[in-house]
Amino acid sequence: MSDISIPGVSSKYNTTKLVEDLVAAERIRLTRMEEDVESLETTKSTWRQVNRDLGDLQRSVKGLYGFENPFSERNAVSSNERILSASASRTAPFDQYSIIVKQVATADRFMTPSIARSFRVDAGTYTFKVGDESLSLRYRGGSVDDFAQRLSDKGEGLIRAATVRDTTDTQVLMIEAIPTGAENRLIFEDDARRLGLETGMMQVARTNEGRVSFEESFSQVMTAQGSPAPPGSLELTETGILVKPSASVILPFDTEVSVEEGMVLEYRYRTIEYSEDELTPPIPPGPPWPEVPDGSFQGLIVQSAPNSFPLPPGEPRLPPEAVDDWDVLGAQGPSGVTPLPAIVRSDDFRVVRIESETLPPVVDGIILNNGNTRRGVEIVDVRLYNPARQGNLEPVNSAGLAGDAVIQFRGIEARRPTNSIDDLVDGLTINLKRSSPDPVELTVEPDTETAKEGIIRFVFSYNQLLTRIIVLSSDDPSVVDELEYLSDEERADMEDQLGSLRGDLSLNQLKNRLQAIVSSPYPTREGSDLALLAQIGVSTNASSGSVGGALDFSKLRGYLEIDEEKLDSILASDISAVKDLFGNDTSGDLIIDSGVARAVDVYLTPYTQTGGFVNTRITGIDNQIDSTKDDISDYEEYLEDYEADLKRQYGNMEGMLNSLERSSQELDNFSRQQGSGR
Repeated sequence: MSDISIPGVSSKYNTTKLVEDLVAAERIRLTRMEEDVESLETTKSTWRQVNRDLGDLQRSVKGLYGFENPFSERNAVSSNERILSASASRTAPFDQYSIIVKQVATADRFMTPSIARSFRVDAGTYTFKVGDESLSLRYRGGSVDDFAQRLSDKGEGLIRAATVRDTTDTQVLMIEAIPTGAENRLIFEDDARRLGLETGMMQVARTNEGRVSFEESFSQVMTAQGSPAPPGSLELTETGILVKPSASVILPFDTEVSVEEGMVLEYRYRTIEYSEDELTPPIPPGPPWPEVPDGSFQGLIVQSAPNSFPLPPGEPRLPPEAVDDWDVLGAQGPSGVTPLPAIVRSDDFRVVRIESETLPPVVDGIILNNGNTRRGVEIVDVRLYNPARQGNLEPVNSAGLAGDAVIQFRGIEARRPTNSIDDLVDGLTINLKRSSPDPVELTVEPDTETAKEGIIRFVFSYNQLLTRIIVLSSDDPSVVDELEYLSDEERADMEDQLGSLRGDLSLNQLKNRLQAIVSSPYPTREGSDLALLAQIGVSTNASSGSVGGALDFSKLRGYLEIDEEKLDSILASDISAVKDLFGNDTSGDLIIDSGVARAVDVYLTPYTQTGGFVNTRITGIDNQIDSTKDDISDYEEYLEDYEADLKRQYGNMEGMLNSLERSSQELDNFSRQQGSGR
């Protein structure tokens, strides 16, 4: 059966197998080229991993020196976060502050009494004003819920409104200003006034406030001791009055004011300092001597002579003895005088707002008793009023009134319209949460945790690169086995790469140079006491390379380790010197020219930059891959032509053999026919 041959399907000469064997022999070279491409791709991937590790290390050291270094970060620590918190930028000075939050900034918040849910808001133009900004809502009419929703949508960032169903049949409308501060009063205008009155949110205000008439004050000027003051002791200014040294004056209100809950006494003042020359009286002149006329006797003229008596010199007057008196203001009423807060030295006007709780029941004026001998006090805009009143309206049910935040900062009272105060100390933002009579200690200190994280990131990146170099340049399996922190996938990857770049001198040179950089001393402000990474707890720990009498080779490969306790201690006590260790300007030209981080960064730049060492290596491998792929493509074409040529040649040969075989059979048949014919 094996001799059977089916024309067009099989060949008894097995030429197909012969062609396949010949082509397979030629394909060995192609297989080798394909294996070369795979090997080059693996090498390329390895160098890319090296490049990533180099990049990670360089980024970590760049973050340890220069303007963005973590050693310049600050923390603001509050002794009571429930009262105030704070954040500090890099420019905030290290210091400790004592702060008393007397009042947090608030906004106007008005509510209606219970109104029926069926209450309808009429169509109209509803205008609200908050501080210097105003908002007008053209409303077509509708329910209270719909009005509140539309007002909130229109007044985003300025006004907010909401309704609360206090019972199943009634609701309460609340309208509030979003900006805080005394200057951001919520005022109802146009149809908003009508709505406020209709809903019972507002009512017509009662008139009960007083203002100081400065012109009338001139009739009551006295000295601080109670005697009439000399002319010029008072000076009327554009908006108020200047009370000069050692003068006292009563500033009467235009009407006697009965102090009610919610009222505020408000005024502005500033101090004016005088020099000794301005206050020293001039030397008085001596007594004048009369001129003596000429005399005559019997026709003789006797001329007068000048006075020969010497005049005594005038005695110089001494400047008044300096007296500093900060308690110069008081509120006067029928019950007596109530002291007002002490003034402070200020070249600019300071605003003072005093709540009704600290004022007498009735106030008819302000007493300014300036006992200072070298300081004048100018006071302006004195008034006693209820800030909740808006023109001729006042809220009936106020859930909050606009007021400034008031804090005592280093013994000085400061006011701000918001609860986020960022202009008391450069780089420090104080966030007020609630008032309290208890002082809060606020400490600005170095952010040692951020600095520590930066150092840990550097050590991790350094060890990661060192591990990669050791694995690639060594065929010892123990270098992978000792990496206990690797996952199974990472371990398999390291085992595949083990020794793949063995003999590459550039990797060994890179490793040796990095080890030299991290072990070298660098100048810091502490000199030799802090010049090495080991002195802050970062070292190779080579000295502990022997455990239980056996040598621990993993301790000798140059990996960095961190003594956290030592590092924490150094960062807490001398973070500035640690900063110098990683990056330091030794020449004073504002350019970092020394330090571990700077040295590593400078050394790695030729490796990582575009067109650098690693990039050039990867580009060279890409060129080899492209060239080999071109060779593979050409050789594949050659193999196709070679196989086709073999098939043609063997086909021709098989055809000739078949033809010869048919001829031989014909001769045999002819011979048999001739033999049988005989």
